[in-house]
Amino acid sequence: MMNARILLAAGVSLATLVPAVAHAQVEDIVVTARKEKETLQEVPISVAAFDQDMIARYDISDLEDIAKRTPNFTFSNNLGMFGGVPVIRGIGAPRTGSNASVGLFIDGVDTGNAGGISLQSFDVERIEVVRGPQSTQFGRGVLAGAINYVSRRPNLDKIEAEFGGEIAEYGLYRVESRVSGPVADGLAFSLAAQRRSFDGFYNDANTGDDMGNSDSTAVVGGIRAQFGAEKQAELYVRLAYSDEHIGQPAWHQVATNTQTGTLASQRWYVGTLKGDPDKLGSNAADYGNIDLKYYRAAAHFNYDFGGAAFSSISAYNRSHQLQDVDSDFTANPDLISGSTLLGNFRSALDVHVEDFSQELRLQSSGTGPFKWLIGGYFRKENYSSDDYSPTAAQGSSSVLAPTPNVLTRDTKTYGVFGSLSYEITPGLTVSQELRYSQDKIFETSQPRAAMTAGSFGATFRNWLPRTIVEWQATPDHMLYASVAKGNKPGGFNNAAGTGFSAVPDEYIAYDEEQMWSYEAGFKTAWFDRKLTFNASVFHLEWSDIQVNSQVTVNGYPVGITLNGGKARGTGAEMDFHFQPNPGWEVYGGLGYAPIRILDYVDTRVRNAGITTDGKDQLAGSPDWTGNAGVIHNIELEDVGTLFLQGDVSYRSTTYATEANLAETGSKTTVDVQVGLRRPGIRASLYVNNLLDDKAVQSARAYVNPTNYARSFIVQLPNRRQVGLRLSLKY
Repeated sequence: MMNARILLAAGVSLATLVPAVAHAQVEDIVVTARKEKETLQEVPISVAAFDQDMIARYDISDLEDIAKRTPNFTFSNNLGMFGGVPVIRGIGAPRTGSNASVGLFIDGVDTGNAGGISLQSFDVERIEVVRGPQSTQFGRGVLAGAINYVSRRPNLDKIEAEFGGEIAEYGLYRVESRVSGPVADGLAFSLAAQRRSFDGFYNDANTGDDMGNSDSTAVVGGIRAQFGAEKQAELYVRLAYSDEHIGQPAWHQVATNTQTGTLASQRWYVGTLKGDPDKLGSNAADYGNIDLKYYRAAAHFNYDFGGAAFSSISAYNRSHQLQDVDSDFTANPDLISGSTLLGNFRSALDVHVEDFSQELRLQSSGTGPFKWLIGGYFRKENYSSDDYSPTAAQGSSSVLAPTPNVLTRDTKTYGVFGSLSYEITPGLTVSQELRYSQDKIFETSQPRAAMTAGSFGATFRNWLPRTIVEWQATPDHMLYASVAKGNKPGGFNNAAGTGFSAVPDEYIAYDEEQMWSYEAGFKTAWFDRKLTFNASVFHLEWSDIQVNSQVTVNGYPVGITLNGGKARGTGAEMDFHFQPNPGWEVYGGLGYAPIRILDYVDTRVRNAGITTDGKDQLAGSPDWTGNAGVIHNIELEDVGTLFLQGDVSYRSTTYATEANLAETGSKTTVDVQVGLRRPGIRASLYVNNLLDDKAVQSARAYVNPTNYARSFIVQLPNRRQVGLRLSLKY
């Protein structure tokens, strides 16, 4: 672990070497949330956006950093191996095996999941977080909202070169660079690369091995060409590769503490779950841990006919995900008593995902009161998973099974969409959007046990409208209201459960989810645009929710996904940014999303003798989120601009299940930094989690594999960390 005093001394030395940049102006950010260029203050939906300047000022490097500064958005690993779970307006993925509720995109291309996306955040123009159903524009998997990374296109006019670096406690280092520029008239290229390593905040209490460590490499290349007599055509090709190795996460079991029924097995945890570094233990040193490789390619072609513009996006993604971890979250050795396994459970998966997508759009490009758009979409995804996780029948729980459980899934998605917009009177505009979506899913499984393979298929169809009314009362004041429908396709519990027993026929399939969202809001600027203040209120009606459940088959508990009733809630969010003068900048936001699940009884909870009231907070979803920050700029003549920055983020408590008994507790994180900047140079010394908040990151219910008793697992929080960042631009 790096000594904090060494970092502090290095920071002082570095600051003396940095020669100032004018303070960042409060300007409108251009966003493309509706597949056209609009300013953040003009687009009539709830959007949080971060441009290059904000990414640098707030030191945003991943989705967790974005969540700290975005009301009603949280992101946590949530004990998911292949990427975290984003939650918008209280809605995420109650079961990590089900489809996502928040879409993750790069330049409008569906990435499939959160894996690898943060590694490419160093090569983005901006990041957009769009709240509410976005199905009419983005398609499947955007029931709660969408996050879109907009990449930096190669510069056609001049050569650019950049370098960035970071070093911090707990063995963190990061180096990245980017070069871009023209190679001929109308032709340019870019190449960016990042290397990052981290030892993790914790160590195995038994072996001293790192936990939560990671090591990654990412490379992104781009080619941009403009052609035609008036440069009316443009082709942009983006290629990206990332390779990440992740060690055993810092999770551990927490035993139940309360008898909740008459049976000895009817126990639960009641109260705030605590993380304890002394309980961290695993056998992961003998396993492969987690390896993630992503390959992404996309070709964007645009042609402006004058009055109408044509766009094409062709994309190909491929990933290979290996998981080989200790899944009992203890350092228990192999131990067999008769036919009963008592310790050291190992989880080993080999997952391949490949997809191709094509989108075509034709839309108006004039400035008149009438605007239109029509488009079509196709996506094909092939998923395969080989599960080599061992079983007690093999005589040793750490020896991989010679034959895997095999799961394959083919998904074909078709979409046709369009929108019409008309300015009825100056400032008053009505827009109608509509998308027809169809998902064809075919899935097979071959369990390694002597049982019949499963093979299932289904087609999910839906009409997805959105109506928006907006009134631009003045150039700086806009009101809007919208009604939108979103969906998330259904699926199958077709992985033969744990490999011991097949899922009963009545639990094979689960239906798609649907949501209606009603929203109203305003966007305003005051005092010559020195202050922006935006707010929105919303009401959600969510039905056929895909949730965790559990059935017992041949004496073994089998986790499955079911449609668990409905949910509803009314919430709000607001954000502001105030820069009264070059010396001060104040910003913040507040989100409230009390989404409650109704008419749903978790079988795990019922089996524990617990009765819920039918108005339960969704697992992993906080009611309140908020952030506030201040930047003070001090001009130092002939030296630069000294900046002092403090940020506070807040998340209210979340629950491990809809029983609302085992909770994480609220979390407040304070980050501070001090630094110097001038054109092309920025250096800062930072302390993250200054007050060392110890609330656990996330939690979920768990079945102890040694005795099938109820327990819980928790993810320990990020510790206080001191570090240095430096960036150079030419």
